[in-house]
Amino acid sequence: MYEFLLRPLLFQFNPETAHKMAIRALQIVEHTPGLPRLLKGLMQHQNPLECMGLTFPNRVGLAAGLDKNAQVANAFASLGFGSVEIGTVTPLGQPGNPKPRLYRIPSDKALINRMGFNNNGIEEAVKRLKRYKNRVFVLGGNIGKNTATPNEEAIHDYRKVIEGIYNHVDYIVLNVSCPNVANLGKLQSKAYLSEIMGMMHDFRAEQPTQKPLVLKISPDLLEQNLLESLELVSCYNFNGVIYSNTTTSREELSIDESKIKLIGNGGLSGVPLFVNNRKRMALIRKNIPSNVALIACGGIFTADMAKQMIDEGADMIQIYTSFIYKGPKIISDIARLQK
Repeated sequence: MYEFLLRPLLFQFNPETAHKMAIRALQIVEHTPGLPRLLKGLMQHQNPLECMGLTFPNRVGLAAGLDKNAQVANAFASLGFGSVEIGTVTPLGQPGNPKPRLYRIPSDKALINRMGFNNNGIEEAVKRLKRYKNRVFVLGGNIGKNTATPNEEAIHDYRKVIEGIYNHVDYIVLNVSCPNVANLGKLQSKAYLSEIMGMMHDFRAEQPTQKPLVLKISPDLLEQNLLESLELVSCYNFNGVIYSNTTTSREELSIDESKIKLIGNGGLSGVPLFVNNRKRMALIRKNIPSNVALIACGGIFTADMAKQMIDEGADMIQIYTSFIYKGPKIISDIARLQK
């Protein structure tokens, strides 16, 4: 029904308008008594697994970016997701980059976005997260810095967000790899990254509950930089790695160069990421401890593609763009997979 009815309708609108329409529809689901539970009974595929010390209803997670403000996490879970990652959340609300900033590329099953961490800030996120105290799905929080904050002071932003979000989510994701925030990528250097990851490690040690910490990595890192990031994952006892964020590369796109230039800057997601991401799965798995979760994210559009990632060492799968193009069916297709 989604691919043949709802998607054609949504794709009549510009991508950001369609996203707002979808969020409004999910808010109706979220706030209609009994409806989330009914949908979950119809659509949730139970295939539980233990990962990062948490029990996931299934291995399919919603990647950060669709529910930036923790508005409809339970509604997303009712569509079958075993985990939902909200954010990216920053200390202060910010509008993000100028519009238009989100583009579909249907011929390549891809999206390009330069949203720029648009969100309502940590205070608003916490108010909404409190609604999910009795959740039956795994809830993650993706944290970032405000665009106006210089990199030299970024650690303070990350500290504010982890302090605010820690008691309201099941795991926390460090996002220093989004290509759509000016100079954010520089935080992936070993010196900056070590400082921020060390702060998160020390903050967690002070808490009564030791929640999983996860690093989200850019696909654009050189191999040496990637290996340095993985060393820090071990050094600071992070529990998971998400590979990957969106890419600035356009090499795998089939559309004309003129169309690419017209779209401009932004992070590319979808099928064009799959081949390169799969190639790096084994390298990452080899260079992190066996008890550190490897979460594959990027270009996974079929159960077979998810299985290839699992065969290369991934423990879990996150999707975003494939959900936009294929709807809830892709969740159940992947959720049925066995390790």
